Amino acid sequence: MQTGIHFENGQVYTWIMDENRTIEKEPTVLHGSWTDYMTELTVSPAGRKGSYGIVMDGLNHSKIEEAKELSERLGIVEGLRLYTKEEAALGLVQYQQNDLDKGKTAIFDYRKNHMDYYEVKKQSDTIVVEKQDFTDIMSQAMSNSQKDQFFLKVIGKALAKGVTTTVYLCGEGFEGNWFTKSSRTLCIGRRVFMGKHLFACGAAYMAGKDAKEEQDGAFILTETMTICQIGLTLCHHGKDVFCPILPAGKPWFEAKGKIQMMVSGINKLVFELRDKNGIKQASVFMTLNGINKDSDQVYKLEIQGEYLSPDQCKMKVTDQGFGSLRPSSHQIWQQVIHLERGDFRE
Repeated sequence: MQTGIHFENGQVYTWIMDENRTIEKEPTVLHGSWTDYMTELTVSPAGRKGSYGIVMDGLNHSKIEEAKELSERLGIVEGLRLYTKEEAALGLVQYQQNDLDKGKTAIFDYRKNHMDYYEVKKQSDTIVVEKQDFTDIMSQAMSNSQKDQFFLKVIGKALAKGVTTTVYLCGEGFEGNWFTKSSRTLCIGRRVFMGKHLFACGAAYMAGKDAKEEQDGAFILTETMTICQIGLTLCHHGKDVFCPILPAGKPWFEAKGKIQMMVSGINKLVFELRDKNGIKQASVFMTLNGINKDSDQVYKLEIQGEYLSPDQCKMKVTDQGFGSLRPSSHQIWQQVIHLERGDFRE
């Protein structure tokens, strides 16, 4: 059983996938914290079966660790995973089996006075997810007729390029049947669906064991995602090979990595920053003070990387010695790399 839960604005939206059936629960009011809600939900053995995919805003390292600890404490069988809306949007498209070869899928997320637009499309062999914020346009609407008028403007901007075959409307902002003219425009040559549980549905799908593998072939271009690969170019069997430590296009709070390597005759490392296509964009030097630059002296180094924010990552290098020939000095070098995001939509 896979359960998707979307926490937003004090509401809880739940979608359950159980074998060949799906259950869409009525939205409920959230009392207390999300961890309190999950604890109460999984109080019975039945509630601890399967996996849970959680969607919420403001994800960070602490919430990811909080989810891991909660999963272990509650004994949830397949674990509890946290997703961004971008990831849930990708899960929704994959669950609905939208054919991206025929055109893009669009999701308009309208919550109170805030409107975000998610676009899922195929570029070459890669699935790309992009996000745009149209709140500045929709916030000008003072009546339902103005909402309809401004939403038409949003549609024109969002769907101007390429072919869009499927559109989803999500959020309480679409309640009231105010979008008469804009809905007619949306439906021209497209399939249009509306629901409150779309992100919960996507999270439920992503919580499945195989869904994460499908997601690994996707690239998400939004402000919460990492904007480049960071790694080292190493010599392997006489050829230079780029070894990524930190990936591109992944949630920054999940982007971690490490490698081990043998070095001699150097006292610095050169980290390369590459775009999603593997093209080098910049280099960052890291001095390893205290290392003997003797070509006969071999060091085994462990290099770890993790993001501190979408635009900052920390690289940590640890001297692990060289077996019985040279014990570890336990020396550690650390450096924070600041990234210029620029136009991440390219």
